[in-house]
Amino acid sequence: MSITPSWELLSVLSKVFIYLGAASALGGAFCLLNYNDGRRATLRQVLSLHLVGALLGLQAVAAAFLAQVGTASDSGLSGAFDRDMAGLLLSTQLGDLSLFRAVGFAIWIGSGLFFYQTMLQQTRAPRRLFYQRLFAVNAFGFIFLLLSFRFGGHVSVQSLPVQFALAVHFTMFALWIGALYPLLTISRTEQFAELKVSLERFSKHAVVIVSLLLLSGLALMLSLIHSAADLFTTTYGIALILKILLVIGLVAIAAVNKYIIVPRLLLQTETAQFQRSVRLEIVVALLLLLLTAYLSTALGPAMH
Repeated sequence: MSITPSWELLSVLSKVFIYLGAASALGGAFCLLNYNDGRRATLRQVLSLHLVGALLGLQAVAAAFLAQVGTASDSGLSGAFDRDMAGLLLSTQLGDLSLFRAVGFAIWIGSGLFFYQTMLQQTRAPRRLFYQRLFAVNAFGFIFLLLSFRFGGHVSVQSLPVQFALAVHFTMFALWIGALYPLLTISRTEQFAELKVSLERFSKHAVVIVSLLLLSGLALMLSLIHSAADLFTTTYGIALILKILLVIGLVAIAAVNKYIIVPRLLLQTETAQFQRSVRLEIVVALLLLLLTAYLSTALGPAMH
C-alpha cells in the first residue's frame, strides 16, 4: 500500500512553525528588553520558548523544502528524498529561500543556547546589557528571514515598495504576537504596581506596532487584490476577508486590554482577567497564522 502524502498540508504547517519560531525569537527578546520583571523564572521560560521555537523552526524549514521536493518528484513519500530533484531545487530560488531561513534559525539556536547558559552561570538577575545583546543578536537573525521573502511567495515578484511593506508587516507581527506569551508569563506576579507600569509601556508601544501592521497590511492587500470584486468572488479574497476579521478581533482584544483591563490592574482579579484576555489573543493569533500560511501557500491572488 503506497502512501500519498499531502505536501500542501506539510508546507502550510511548516510555514506556521517558521512564523511562530520567528515571533518567539524577536518578540520574546523585545519583551524581555522592554517589559521584563527581573525574575529568573520569567527569563528561563521565555528563553526556553525561544530555543524550542528556533529548533522547531529549523526543522520546519527542512520540512518545507522536502515538501517541495516531494511535490516536484511526484513519486509518493520517497519522492521527498529524491537527491537529484533536491539538488536541482537547491540551485533555484527555493534553495536560496531555504538557506536564508536556515541561517536565521541557526543564529537563534546559538543565541538561545548561549544566553540560556549565561543566565545559568549568573548568580543575580542579568543587567540590561544582557537583554540588549539578546535582542541585537535575534534581530540580526531576523534579517535573514526578511531577506528570504525576496526568493519566494506572491510578494517576491512585486515592486520594492511592496516588498518593504511585507518586511514591515512581518516585523510588526513578530513583535506583537511574539510578545504575548512573555507578557502572560510576566503577569504571573503579585507585584501589581510594577506589572501595571510594564503593561502600560507595552500598550504605548503596541499602538505604533499595530498601526504599522495595519498600514503595511493594507498596502499588501492593495497590491494583491486588483478590484473590490475580487474580495467577494475569489477564494483568495474570501480568505483574505476572514483574515481581516481575525486581525480586527486581535485589535479589539488589545484595545480592551489597553483601555479597560490594564488601567484597573492593581487587583489580583484584574490580573486574572488580563491573563484570560491574552490567552484568547493567543488563540486568535494562532488561527490567523494558520490562515496566513494557507493564503501564502495553497492559495494565490487572482491573476489578470
